[in-house]
Amino acid sequence: MLISAKKSLFIAIAITLSLTSTVLAQVPKQGKFTVAQASNFTCAPKLRTYIVKSLSTGEFGGVRCVKFNPTTSGSSIPRLAWYGEGRWGSNTYRHVGHGFIRGSKIVGYASDINGNGEHTNANFPGNLNITIVNGYKIRVTGAWNEEWNYTDTPVNYTPLSRPTKCGGYFDEYRVSDLAGSRNGRGLRCVLRVGVRNTTWFGNGEWEGTNYSHLGTLSPGGYGAADICAAPFGPTCNHFLAGSLKLTTVSGGFNVTGAWSEKWRK
Repeated sequence: MLISAKKSLFIAIAITLSLTSTVLAQVPKQGKFTVAQASNFTCAPKLRTYIVKSLSTGEFGGVRCVKFNPTTSGSSIPRLAWYGEGRWGSNTYRHVGHGFIRGSKIVGYASDINGNGEHTNANFPGNLNITIVNGYKIRVTGAWNEEWNYTDTPVNYTPLSRPTKCGGYFDEYRVSDLAGSRNGRGLRCVLRVGVRNTTWFGNGEWEGTNYSHLGTLSPGGYGAADICAAPFGPTCNHFLAGSLKLTTVSGGFNVTGAWSEKWRK
């Protein structure tokens, strides 16, 4: 009975510490700048939301909307893909990235979206070392020095305004309806670094309703997930792997399946 009681007490303490750590991970640490307060930003329910902090200073640096894939070493399918944005000090940034298993490591690639008022404009062609510590924590070292902590609750974070340009590190496409029957337009920022034509960030509007999404290649084919929170949404859909088909044509892609889109440079 004594051993059982001690075991129960140990489990209770462990659970309490685990919950406390999770709550603390959800609170942005203040650095040398003030984080503007906003209500209820999240990448969920279609993507996983991670809060970013500097491994050097512990200061809050932004958010990551992440999609994971089951894959193996040497595959052209990314182990994870993400859209990220935030502020380091007073400098705003926005980027798209993906990581591939190479041997025993995950090699990361990312490029900054630029031309919409962002302060940073850099390219990271395989110089990011990604460690998935567990389902709740990711560390990115090398050219970056970050820790990403998963949260299932909204973050006090004010997103940047919607981008209208990708910048020089992407293949940039303008989007219209493939059949010409829908009113709307869009932007697709397709990563060049890593495996080309694998991961993209997209936004726009159809019939006056805004959308934003992260698209990537998975084992079943191409798919995409919307970022639903304002100002990204309100459109909130999930397009499973294999539901999108990208066909190369002169000047871009025709996208069919669940979508009917024309991407052109």
